[in-house]
Amino acid sequence: MTYKIKEIYVGSESELQKKNKTYKTSYKKQPISGSQYVNFEGLEEDNQSDKEVHGGVQRALCVFTQGSYDFFKKKHNINLPTCALGENITLLDCDDKDICLGDRFSCGEAVFEVSQPRQPCWIISSILGIKKLTALIVKEGRSGFYLRVIKEGKICKEDEFKLQIRKYEKLNIEYINKCYYNAKENHEEIKEILEVPELSPFYRDDLLKRYKNKEYGLESFQKDKE
Repeated sequence: MTYKIKEIYVGSESELQKKNKTYKTSYKKQPISGSQYVNFEGLEEDNQSDKEVHGGVQRALCVFTQGSYDFFKKKHNINLPTCALGENITLLDCDDKDICLGDRFSCGEAVFEVSQPRQPCWIISSILGIKKLTALIVKEGRSGFYLRVIKEGKICKEDEFKLQIRKYEKLNIEYINKCYYNAKENHEEIKEILEVPELSPFYRDDLLKRYKNKEYGLESFQKDKE
């Protein structure tokens, strides 16, 4: 199984003004030209402003699929701009149903492993100026996903994601999202997800909390800020 890359993006820190508060963000990214080295914490020229929720070895690269861009345009008439979700890589020929937890891909000189779904926050709605877009992404289960780097090396947009290992065919990104946001109705399914050793510890902690509390719906950080 092979997926082509549409674009690879990196970004630097900027400020987002929201009413009387200023937020630092590296959400806005630009496409790279040529190749770029990816280390265990991500692309060498990329910045992550809030490292509590982005970046680090467990969430080194953020990926969004072209299939999800097409989905939102077709179903909701939302024509998202390029790199709308602040991703590092836009992946062609697939959507979140095609990518599973623990999948291992080779790409150029590097090797990646799917560590968790992305947990989109309110900044998406705010920067794009589309009210409740984050909530819609959550509802549809099309969040994109994070990769950890198993092997460092150079990658470029002409490289392809080549599937090396798939252990958990049932546990695709869309499925995990549906379970996460409705823990009340998916207790047994969540138990299965929590047993996967490849699951990011950050996501595991959040999922376990929702499992114990039988939580439903958005997280507080996903609701639009006025």
